[in-house]
Amino acid sequence: MKYLVCVDGSHSSRLAASKAISMTGEEDTLIFLSVFPPLPIDNSQCSPSKYTLSKMVIEMISGVPDLVDTTEDTIQQIKNSNKKRDMAVKELHYFKEQPIPTQETKYLLVGSEDISESITSVADKFQVDCVVMGSRGMGSIKRLLLGSVSSQVLQMSHCSVMIVR
Repeated sequence: MKYLVCVDGSHSSRLAASKAISMTGEEDTLIFLSVFPPLPIDNSQCSPSKYTLSKMVIEMISGVPDLVDTTEDTIQQIKNSNKKRDMAVKELHYFKEQPIPTQETKYLLVGSEDISESITSVADKFQVDCVVMGSRGMGSIKRLLLGSVSSQVLQMSHCSVMIVR
C-alpha cells in the first residue's frame, strides 16, 4: 500500500506518523508531506494584519493619510513563511532519521496557502491508497465556522483517510 503521511510538527501529526510507520511493511510506500505558506510575491498577495486594519480604520476616520505601511505586513508574512518552512524541513529531517521498515520512502515539502488542496493533490498525483494525518484539538465553534484541514481532506479526498487522535 501507499500511504501519504501529513506532518506539521504538532503532537497529533507525530502520533499519526507513528501509527502509519507501525502499519507498514517492506512492500509498502510511505510519502511524508509537509505543507507551509509560500512567500508573498508582492503586496497585492499579502492579507493585512489586524494591526494594519486598525490603522486603516483610524486613517479613514481621522482623514490623516499614510498611516498604513503594507511593507510591514509583507515583512511579517515573509518571516512567518520562512519560520514555517524551516519547521517543516526539520520535521521531514526528523522522520528521515527514524527507522522505517518500507522499501520506498519519500519526503515532500510543498509551499501552498491551501493545505487541504495540496494534500489531496499530492494524494492524487502519487495515487496513494490512504492519507494518514493527525486531528488537532480545535474548539467546536471554530470547527463549525472554519472546518479543520483533516475534515476538508476527508471530504475532498478520492482515497481512504485515517485521522489519528
